[in-house]
Amino acid sequence: MRRRIMPTVLTLLALMLDTSVIPFLIGGPYVVSLTFISVLVTGIHLDRMHGMLYGLIGGLLMDILVSYPLGFNTFIFVGLGFLAGLIAYEPLEVRVRKAPSKVYLRRGLTLLGMALVRELAIFGYQYFNTALIEGIYFVNILIRTLLTAGLGLLLGPLEARIVLGKGVRYQRTSAKREVKSF
Repeated sequence: MRRRIMPTVLTLLALMLDTSVIPFLIGGPYVVSLTFISVLVTGIHLDRMHGMLYGLIGGLLMDILVSYPLGFNTFIFVGLGFLAGLIAYEPLEVRVRKAPSKVYLRRGLTLLGMALVRELAIFGYQYFNTALIEGIYFVNILIRTLLTAGLGLLLGPLEARIVLGKGVRYQRTSAKREVKSF
């Protein structure tokens, strides 16, 4: 029940914060999308199909509410939610046997890559509308990418705790385990 309701609630909460609260509190070029981060983290923690589903929900509502061209954010969120789930999702049995540093490194690099792809897609759209290239655009892309990846790494464990419940500790296993029974 928790896995079905909580990702939807978190995606809609992030969408409400993105569209109503954050624009009034923070202005400027360094605002990151919490909805996008929520979609990526959902894809990383649940799987690629959940990343696509919540990418569709979040992206379509973002397009409608913020008046982007219809389908722009939807396509980006669906594609990158799927890729995040494909690259960084690991089942519990696999994740428990790995060191936490390897799991977080893989998630961090996935978040960084997906944020960079999104920023480059937005830059491409902006370029074809304005035909302008300035150096400050690339600085803004770099800063927003790092902020998105950092915020995703900070909010990821919190969202995982809300959606999945209490986590399982790392258990070191070796190849020479004793078999007590069959």
